[in-house]
Amino acid sequence: GWIWGSGGPLRSCPQPLAPGEWNAAEVRYRVQWRALEPALGRWREETVGGPPVVVGGTPTFSPYEIRVQAVNDAGKGPEPPVIVGYSGEDLPLVYPENVGVEILNSTSVRVRWSLAGAPRDLRGHLRGFRVGGD
Repeated sequence: GWIWGSGGPLRSCPQPLAPGEWNAAEVRYRVQWRALEPALGRWREETVGGPPVVVGGTPTFSPYEIRVQAVNDAGKGPEPPVIVGYSGEDLPLVYPENVGVEILNSTSVRVRWSLAGAPRDLRGHLRGFRVGGD
């Protein structure tokens, strides 16, 4: 797929077209993106022969609207849908606090916690924390 972002990869998208779907001699891709926050930014674009497109200066884990449209000598392909992608994740700036453990049975426990700080300081998707035991 397409990968962008200096704050980390901004991921999105359709796979490049197979040659049998080109309908002309050479296909290129019109890639457009704009920041969603703090307010809608202006659309930026680059036309390339295929992925990836690398965009510099993106802040960590920020949402972007992205469009990828096929273009060839016969013209532009259909208007692409807008999808939302994020620039890359980084190590969190927050940590768990108020940790509690509930024993469910002899092989399972439930661990609960709250985060110290703002959700934006996670700098990515929270998938979990590693829990160790003696």
